[in-house]
Amino acid sequence: MKNTKIIQLKKSLTHVNIVKEGFLPRSLKIPLPTFILLSNARTVISKMFLNIILLFIYSLSGVCSSVIGIEPNQPILVNINQLNTSVIVRNLSVDISYVTCQVHSQTKDLTLSSSPTTGIGRSITGVDLGMVTVLEANQTEVTWYIMSNQSQDVQALVAVFPISGNAPLIGGCNLEFPLENDANLLVSYTTTKTVVEFQWANTPLGPRSTPRQIIPTCEDQVYQDLLEYSIHVRYLPGNNLSPERYFEALRKMLTPEDIIQNGVKVSSMTNRDISQKPEFLMAAYPGTGVVYTMVVTAKTPTGVTTAAYFPKVTYSCDLQQRGGCTMYGAAWLGLCCVLGVVGVFLSILGHRFFKTGLFLCAFLGFCIIYYSVLSLYSTQNYIVLLSVTVILSVVSATLWVVMYEFLGVATISVLLSGLLAGYLFSSIVFYTPFGNLSYWNRPFNYAMAFTCGVLAIPVFILAYTKTLNILSCSFVGTYLIVLVPDMFLSSGMKYVVLTSIRHSTDVGYVNVLNTAPFTIKEIILTCVWFLLFLLGTFIQFYRDWGRQDFPTSRRRCGRRVEPENDRVPARYSVDPEEDSGEDPDERSPLLRHTVNGHHRDRVLIPPS
Repeated sequence: MKNTKIIQLKKSLTHVNIVKEGFLPRSLKIPLPTFILLSNARTVISKMFLNIILLFIYSLSGVCSSVIGIEPNQPILVNINQLNTSVIVRNLSVDISYVTCQVHSQTKDLTLSSSPTTGIGRSITGVDLGMVTVLEANQTEVTWYIMSNQSQDVQALVAVFPISGNAPLIGGCNLEFPLENDANLLVSYTTTKTVVEFQWANTPLGPRSTPRQIIPTCEDQVYQDLLEYSIHVRYLPGNNLSPERYFEALRKMLTPEDIIQNGVKVSSMTNRDISQKPEFLMAAYPGTGVVYTMVVTAKTPTGVTTAAYFPKVTYSCDLQQRGGCTMYGAAWLGLCCVLGVVGVFLSILGHRFFKTGLFLCAFLGFCIIYYSVLSLYSTQNYIVLLSVTVILSVVSATLWVVMYEFLGVATISVLLSGLLAGYLFSSIVFYTPFGNLSYWNRPFNYAMAFTCGVLAIPVFILAYTKTLNILSCSFVGTYLIVLVPDMFLSSGMKYVVLTSIRHSTDVGYVNVLNTAPFTIKEIILTCVWFLLFLLGTFIQFYRDWGRQDFPTSRRRCGRRVEPENDRVPARYSVDPEEDSGEDPDERSPLLRHTVNGHHRDRVLIPPS
């Protein structure tokens, strides 16, 4: 209707008069229903063209948004592109106090925001992230925006969980993290340790159906004493970096119920101590994925409620460089195979070939000692440390065998084998949850307790020297055998000794919580280890039944001289006493049939 202007509008029940301006103006009289219909059509067409133009402009500027259809408590996998993706939750009841939205991608960074644009305090960027939105009194809908700057689509796991007003507000006492209520975990790692930081939670806010007043209870110790924080872990299969395993593990660690059922509780803490930092120190194993998450429990007079922080996955390495995610290379695999051969020899022939077994046990024991000492007082890389350790251990083990050759005291020589078995025994004890007790956070307590474990086996069995040697060789040898399949299966049996070595080479490792995996593979290898230990012990006892306990050394402290014949020298010869045939009485000599106080039938060696 170009060049058309309504000059005069006369309302009536039947007609509307319109004048069209042009070269030849003229008046047009149309019915009123027709005029209304034409006016509505003009408005609809104008809005349609306007929407098309705005859509085109938004697509050029990258602000176009797509909406994810997601149901609460039902995580889904979506592909995130460069266009903003909106996550909308509607129809929230008055019993819901706050809502959380989580986004997890394995390698690519994503941005989660509470508004279409990013900014400090309303957005966060990372691979495992989430936001906490506290609802207003009459709010029934929440919207979040997921953004990506990647050129390709990013596969992500998105989950939304409405939380009731009786649950604690996770991250509600945030002091350092960027969001107001931040329930994200900040994870940093080295090759041996992982630091998991979080922010304290706040007490439950209560339902929105009643007037609610948020009290700043973060500084109130009475309210903070009601909260307890526990950290839970779940390990991924060793050296399995696939996205499928990543998302599968995350799905099982999202809600408090799933975390308690599928995770392993490592430790817990409270906010009672002012000096207590909201962090946990965990053991790191590069290439092995682990899911960290936390559960906060509120013990209020109305009952016990729980809430879960946002889970975080780390491999203790950079997944962009997969070569750095291998903890041990081909050289370590070859060395492990050599140790397996040594283990077979010790478990079956360790006592039969005593000196060889003594050398091998001494070599392994001195390796642990020298590597621990050199790591504490040297800044060289581990290749140099290992080379020096091997050289010193070979020399020390050789001297240990030479000492047995000269002294011939089996008790002293077997003692080192018993201490090596005790070291392995103590490592097993502190590999269990027993080693995560807070009492061992002091270096002196840990050192004394670990030493008692090392001395346990030799102290109780040292009186039975042969038994101690056979048990020690079988115990250590079968463990070396199990290390071979452990390395190829990427399981956690090697971490039994590795954890103890880390304690001895790193002063700050005493505060680290042991979280090594113990899945079905470790259970099977442990059973195989036990059966091999019984088999090796039985074979050695059976082969050495009735044999001499230990081989004779070349030099002994005392030496027995055997006579060449049974002839008594002339100067010691006496005439045999004639038997009178009478019974001896009180006058009869007490030492009859003797020579100088010795029996005649016993050969005496004259002094030279």
